Amino acid sequence: YTFTGIYTFESLIKILARGFCMTEFTFLRDPWNWLDFSVIVMAYITEFVDLGNVSALRTFRVLRALKTISVISGLKTIVGALIQSVKKLTDVMILTVFCLSVFALIGLQLFMGNLRHKCVRDY
Repeated sequence: YTFTGIYTFESLIKILARGFCMTEFTFLRDPWNWLDFSVIVMAYITEFVDLGNVSALRTFRVLRALKTISVISGLKTIVGALIQSVKKLTDVMILTVFCLSVFALIGLQLFMGNLRHKCVRDY
């Protein structure tokens, strides 16, 4: 509850200083604040709403660690560069998956269950 309260207080100060979403430099115009807002909303959902044994929402607690990225400017630069590089590598990843799947299909047709038997040495 402590960290959720601190994060909420920080976001409220930002919202009061900049506004929420209407003008140009408001809170939700910055993508890093989207992350902060979603982490806070999911924290309140997992803490106060009784959804039974839904463990999928508990995994959003891991996103609280991502909130530190928006605080440290050096991490913002590194994460931004990583996101841009992954966007540019999507074509390479698609080609790699295609080639690997072709070779996997060739291997399946060549071996056709021959590798099911195990050689065991009897002493």
